[in-house]
Amino acid sequence: MVRAVIADDSAVMRETLGRILEDGGIEVVGRAKDGVEAVEAIDRLEPDVATIDIQMPRKTGHEVIEEVMAENPTPMLVISSHTTRNADATFEALEKGAVDFIAKPSGDNSVDIWSQQDEIVERVCAVAGADVSREESEPTGRRTRTAQTPTIDVDDEFPNDPTVIIGASTGGPRVVERVLAELPKRAGLRILVVQHMADHYTGRFASRLNDRTDYELRESSGRERIGPGEAVLAKGGTHLAVTGFRNGSVVVDHDDGPKRHNVKPAIDVTMETAAERVDGNLLGVVMTGMGADGADGLAAIKAAGGKAIAQDEATSRVYGMPKVAAEQVDLDMVLPKDRLAEGITNAFRGWSG
Repeated sequence: MVRAVIADDSAVMRETLGRILEDGGIEVVGRAKDGVEAVEAIDRLEPDVATIDIQMPRKTGHEVIEEVMAENPTPMLVISSHTTRNADATFEALEKGAVDFIAKPSGDNSVDIWSQQDEIVERVCAVAGADVSREESEPTGRRTRTAQTPTIDVDDEFPNDPTVIIGASTGGPRVVERVLAELPKRAGLRILVVQHMADHYTGRFASRLNDRTDYELRESSGRERIGPGEAVLAKGGTHLAVTGFRNGSVVVDHDDGPKRHNVKPAIDVTMETAAERVDGNLLGVVMTGMGADGADGLAAIKAAGGKAIAQDEATSRVYGMPKVAAEQVDLDMVLPKDRLAEGITNAFRGWSG
């Protein structure tokens, strides 16, 4: 049984979350009403997972995450209304070491949060299984290639029409940021990114990614073209489908079809539609995350003559999607997170299409 600590300054929310988790088969071993109590409870009770509010007295959620990760690394899930109003607070929590996040309704609306019962239980269980023993918090701010990222050479024989689709879920935002920061602009990649994330956050996440990469990256807005040196992030709440490939550009559009793997956007939708329509060199990459999304998409890319990469178990916070991909797809590479950008670039070298 998964053992959890709940930290929230709202008594109503502590009670409601406790009932939701217990009804879902999770043992709630402690409740904390402020940040100091949260740190003490996590240290004393050694839970499998802790849910953390961001706005708390005495110590903020950010301070709790930072202290716990430094002294007693524990998987943590941010559950806070503050994340809906200020997405930056959520991404700062991830930088400090939180595994994932979920938004709760504003205020103490326990009725609304019951509508998220299944999602909360599923997310808490996934985060409880995350490996945080090797994780370190990262500084905020823009990554600079000269100071923090390796140089990946691109020679004149590099193909001039490479397309890569990157998919990630739980634990993915920091890895996606790292990979995009390291990809060389000279490679002229067309990049499609699908991160399982609600629409409250994808706009801000796209802005952060754009600040961290030399590529021109934006949140998908509907029908648009992605050319060499450009990237797009799937908007939360809608699939990102590839609808065409013309004049060296990938044409994408929103797809309001049903959820796949209970998520929307789904990686499979983007990869499968790309496999159907993209000419030239196509690569799919599946990173850390719970579930099985991405495996069918990688299989479709391989069947179309493309290549497939998955993140390895040792560096995946949640080895779900990459594991299914490794079991079901003839992968070209299985790589740690610090070699994914290099692997993406190397996959295209000497590839004539």
